Amino acid sequence: MARVAVLADLHANLPALRAVFADLTSIDCQEAWCLGDVVGRGPHPDEVVDELRRLQIPTVQGNWDEAVGMDRDETGTAWGSAEHEAAGLASLRWTASRMRDENRAWLRQLPTSLRLAVEGRSALLVHGSPLRSSDYLWRDRPTRDFARVASDEGDDIICFGHTHETFHRVLGTVNFVSAGSVGCGETGDARARYAVLDVTEDGVEVSFRGVEYDHAPVMADLRAAGLAVEVLAEPPRPHSPVGVAS
Repeated sequence: MARVAVLADLHANLPALRAVFADLTSIDCQEAWCLGDVVGRGPHPDEVVDELRRLQIPTVQGNWDEAVGMDRDETGTAWGSAEHEAAGLASLRWTASRMRDENRAWLRQLPTSLRLAVEGRSALLVHGSPLRSSDYLWRDRPTRDFARVASDEGDDIICFGHTHETFHRVLGTVNFVSAGSVGCGETGDARARYAVLDVTEDGVEVSFRGVEYDHAPVMADLRAAGLAVEVLAEPPRPHSPVGVAS
C-alpha cells in the first residue's frame, strides 16, 4: 500500500503548511504531492516555496503561481466583490515584488500537469482542470463534465484544487479528488485541509484531514505587509465554467 498526502492551495501560509507537514508525517504518508497555488493571498511566499523545493515535492503550477512567475496583472480568480478583488490584486503585486528571483523562476517552470505512478495506477495532478488552471471543478458540476474529463485523460486518479473544496467523486474506475486548501481552509472551517490517498492493488481509498494551527502569526504578518487579512479567507466564487462544457 502507498499512502500519499495531496496538498493544494497553500497560498503562502507557512504556519498552515508546517502544521500539515507535521500531521502527514504522524500518519506515515510516504510522499506528498502539491497541486499549485503555492503563493498569493498569504504573507510567506518565499518561505513556502523554499519548503517545497527543500523537500523536492512534486508540484504543478496554479493560476496564482503563473501570474506571479510571469508578472501578470491578474490571476483569473473570480472575486465576490470589487473590494475583495482590489485586495487580491494588491496581494498579487506585493507577492511579485517581494519574492526572490530564483523562486519566481521556479514558479515559472512548474508544469501545468503531472502524471505519476502509484501502486500500478496512474495519477494525474492538475490545479483547476486538465484544460486550464483557472477552471473550477466544483462538486456540483454535472456528472457529464467529470465523465468527459475521465474519458479524455484515462487516468485512475485525478487530483485537483482551486475550488478549496474537499470531495471525492468516483465515476466508473476513476477517482476525482478535490484536495481542499492548506492555506485558506474551507467555508466554515479555518483548519488547514488536505487529502490522503491509500492506494493498493485492490483500490483507492480517499480521506480528508483538517489540521488546527495558530492563525495569529499569519494575521500579524499580513497586517505588517499592508495586506488585507480578509483576502486569505475569501473563498473562490462560482462563475460560468470555462473550458469544460457544462
